[in-house]
Amino acid sequence: MQKGDVKALEAKIKDDDLLKLFIDLVAFDTRADFTSQDKPSSIGQLRLGARLLNLLSNLKLKPIQTKEGVIIAKVPATQGYENKERLCLLAHLDTAPDASGANVKPALVEKYKGNGIELASGDVIDHEISPELANHLGEDIVVTDGTTLLGGDDKAGIAVLMHLVERLVDDRVVHGPITIVFSVDEEIGRSTKYLDLDVIDCDFAVTVDGCERGELDVATFNAEGAKIIFKGKVVHTAVACGKLKNALKMAADFINRLPEEEAPETTEGRQGFYHVHDVMGNVEQAELMMILRDFEKEGLEARHLFVESLVDEINAKYGINSCEAIFVKQYENMETVLKEHPKIVNYCRQAFERANIPLSEMYVRGGTDGANLSCRGLPCPNIFAGPLNCHGIYECLPVPNLHASFEVTKALVECVALGEDK
Repeated sequence: MQKGDVKALEAKIKDDDLLKLFIDLVAFDTRADFTSQDKPSSIGQLRLGARLLNLLSNLKLKPIQTKEGVIIAKVPATQGYENKERLCLLAHLDTAPDASGANVKPALVEKYKGNGIELASGDVIDHEISPELANHLGEDIVVTDGTTLLGGDDKAGIAVLMHLVERLVDDRVVHGPITIVFSVDEEIGRSTKYLDLDVIDCDFAVTVDGCERGELDVATFNAEGAKIIFKGKVVHTAVACGKLKNALKMAADFINRLPEEEAPETTEGRQGFYHVHDVMGNVEQAELMMILRDFEKEGLEARHLFVESLVDEINAKYGINSCEAIFVKQYENMETVLKEHPKIVNYCRQAFERANIPLSEMYVRGGTDGANLSCRGLPCPNIFAGPLNCHGIYECLPVPNLHASFEVTKALVECVALGEDK
C-alpha cells in the first residue's frame, strides 16, 4: 500500500505550473458555513478572492468583486474574433462544510500501483471507498493527510481557469469574448443568487466543477427541500397518561413511513429519493430537515404530494396541527433547457474530441450551478475538474485529470471561437 510523500509533491510542482497553482489555492481555508448569514459565509472566500483579484490584475485585466464576494473578469477577444459568441466559464471559491478545509497538507502518491493509498492519519483510500482509483494506475495522485478535505472541489476548477486566462491574455489561445466567474457559497446553495446575468452578459456558460476525467454533465436532479415541524404537548411524566404528546416520537414515526428503498443509500442511476439529513428538537417541538430528488419533474411533484400525505397521516394519528411541512424549491433539471438550446453542449462535445479526451455524458445525482443558471436563461452544462471522493478526507486528485480538464476547457474556448460549423 502506497503513502503520500510531501517532498515528492514539492519536486513535482517545480515542473508543473498548473499543479503548483492548485497547491497554492488549497492553502486557503474557504469552507462554506450554512449557519452564517454573512455574504460570503466565510472570510476565507474573501481572502482567496483577493488573491485571485491580484493575479487577474497582474494580467492587465480589470476584475471586479461584488459585495457578496463574487469575482468577475472579462477577457477581451482575440483581434478579429470580437463578434463571436460570448462564453462564460465558472468555478466556485468555497469548499464543502462536510469536512475541515483548514491547514490542508497535500502529498503526492507517485505512479499509483493499485493496492490502495494509506494517508498520514492511518485512514486508507481503497477501491471499495473509491472504485475510480482503478482507472488511474500508474498516475501521480495528490492526497490529503487524512484530517481535512483536499479542496479539489472546486479549486481544481479555479486552477484550470486561471491557467487558461494566462494563455488567453497573450492570445496563445484563439478566443472570442470570455467572462470568468469565481462564485461563492456554491456548496450551500447560495451561489447563483449572487450572480447577475446582465453583468455576466453571455450567450451560454460552462461550469468547471465535475469529477472524473471525461465527465460532461447534461442533466441534474429536480430538487426540493422540506422542513417538517412536529408539535407535541409537555405534561409531567407522573400524570402523562393519555395527555403527553412526544414530538420526537412523531418525527421517528414520520421517518419510518418513508420508503426504505427510495433513500440515497438504496438508489442509483436515474432513481430519485427521499433523504432526511437533520433532526432536532425535544418533546414539545421537533424539526426534521429533508430533501426530495427526482430527475423527472412529475416525479418530484409526486414526492412532494407523498410527503404531504405523510403529514396528513401524522395529524390523523396524533391530532390536528401536530405536524406541518414547509417546502423550498432548490433547483430544476437543466436537461430540458439544454435540449432546447443544444449549441453549448455540442461545443463541449467538440472540445472533448479536439482535446482527445473520451467523453462520458452524465446525469448528475445532485445539482450544479449550471442547473439554476440554465433555468434562469443561461444554458450551462458542467465539465470535469478532476477530483475524486469530494467533500471528505478521502478526496484525491489524479494529476492527469487536472491537465485533461485544462485541455478540454482550452479546446472549448477554441471551438466557440471557430464556430459550430468548424
